[in-house]
Amino acid sequence: MRSDIVLQKYFRESSVRSRQKATQNQIVTIKACLIAATLGVTAFAGAPPQEDQITVDARIPVSSGVINAFVATRHFNETYVYAQRAGGGPATLIDVTRPGRPRVVSAEVAASTLVAVSGTAALASDAPPPPSPAPQTIRIMDFSDPAHPRVTRQFDGVTAVQRISASLIMLANPEGIWILTEHHAPDPEEEQRYARKVIYGESMF
Repeated sequence: MRSDIVLQKYFRESSVRSRQKATQNQIVTIKACLIAATLGVTAFAGAPPQEDQITVDARIPVSSGVINAFVATRHFNETYVYAQRAGGGPATLIDVTRPGRPRVVSAEVAASTLVAVSGTAALASDAPPPPSPAPQTIRIMDFSDPAHPRVTRQFDGVTAVQRISASLIMLANPEGIWILTEHHAPDPEEEQRYARKVIYGESMF
């Protein structure tokens, strides 16, 4: 009888240990999956690491007049840009809050030179505008392989180019107004530290 009790106790303890081990294995597996998901790791595709980029988000056709300057401003929480034409022609007011979906707010704002702007208000002058610089060629360069730099995009006949914000650039040529965005590649080490913090908490760092 005593041997039966001992055997039952042994099997119960073995069953508990097996369940605990299975639970630990499941936790390890879940943590590994969470880290992989946080880091954006794909198990079956050895994709190269993301590189710094400057991309073209949109192009706005220009019907008439040469764009020779951009003036950026804010309207509530939106980013507005006045595209000014050479010769004091009418400016175009553009909402570039969403770079991939720009919106022309007004095609003809004022047939004069803009001195200052504040949202939908502008200080305009009837003085002749300064002469426009000669058209130039702007290229998007890729230096991810320093030994073999390459041109990823070229814009000819550019008459205006302006940084609008920390990551937004606009330029104009005979094809229209182009909206470009800078994209910085994530730091792999920083992503790993963040993933570990997500899994294990602040106390580990």
